[in-house]
Amino acid sequence: MQNMDNKSRLYYVDFLKFLGLSLIVLAHVDPPQWVIMLRCFDVPLMVILSSLLAQKSYIKNKNIFNYYISRFKRLVLPTWIFLVIFFLIQYIISGELFDLRYYIDTFLLTRYGLGYVWIILIYLYSAILVPLFNKMEFNFKNSMLIIIIYIIYEICYYYKVGINYRFIETTFYYIIPYGLLTYIGFNYNKSTNKGKWVLTIVSMILFLLMGFYYYKVDGFFQIVQIAKYPARLYYLAYGIIVSILLLIICQKYNFKLFRNRIIIFISSHSMWIYLWHVLLIYIYKLLKLPQIWYLMFIIVYIGTILLVLIINKFIDIIEKKYQYSFWKYLR
Repeated sequence: MQNMDNKSRLYYVDFLKFLGLSLIVLAHVDPPQWVIMLRCFDVPLMVILSSLLAQKSYIKNKNIFNYYISRFKRLVLPTWIFLVIFFLIQYIISGELFDLRYYIDTFLLTRYGLGYVWIILIYLYSAILVPLFNKMEFNFKNSMLIIIIYIIYEICYYYKVGINYRFIETTFYYIIPYGLLTYIGFNYNKSTNKGKWVLTIVSMILFLLMGFYYYKVDGFFQIVQIAKYPARLYYLAYGIIVSILLLIICQKYNFKLFRNRIIIFISSHSMWIYLWHVLLIYIYKLLKLPQIWYLMFIIVYIGTILLVLIINKFIDIIEKKYQYSFWKYLR
């Protein structure tokens, strides 16, 4: 995600990035079902925020090729570097090796390998769509086109079209739902307050309808997580509701809390904090520490932030001797 200087920095976005990242980390420490249900807006929120910021970062780059290269360097390159380090540490500690397909799936950023890095692929798809949405005028006609494409997507899922093929599952079934969120985020500031509230209310109605549908089919109310892989209406509607409401509230009130240095640091280093927390979770489980979800969350989260701080200081020292632009991608 694009960082901003202090003059133009959107502090409420920093806070929401901090919130979204925190909830994603929370999801990985095996919390109870009620926590899983409540935090299920985290990934949609992060995609909407990254798309909102992408509007300025893309316009700044102007050149599509340069924009794609910058997104690759910001998203894929750090992830691959992390994965090499992670698998090396894992092998040194446990001597464990996986089959080649597992490593390929991981480095292709799918859920079929290590698993945690699938969100990076979503960010990448979102970035790929930004130049397209930049060329599309934000109006009723184009918005209806996006909705129709999404309806076709839901029909395809209902009839299980290509759902068992990994390539289709990790392209079509990623690009369309998260493309919808990208479209919403990219055009968020172009939308009127009335438009934002209409989107929220319509999403609320759809969310409730889907909730009652699952209740009628299964005999009980399902958690939103059931519609996450791949992302479908129940999950997306909930994510849109909470994300838009949070954006409206935070943008309006802009609390002093948003300027907290810790929150800004976490927001600015969200990529590497996300990646390194995977290693901390692995180490935590390896050490067989108490499997108490909130304790695990505190230790992993604080430990990851401290690790990122240490790595940054180490890079500062190296950078003084060897001045390469490459170092910034390790921060």
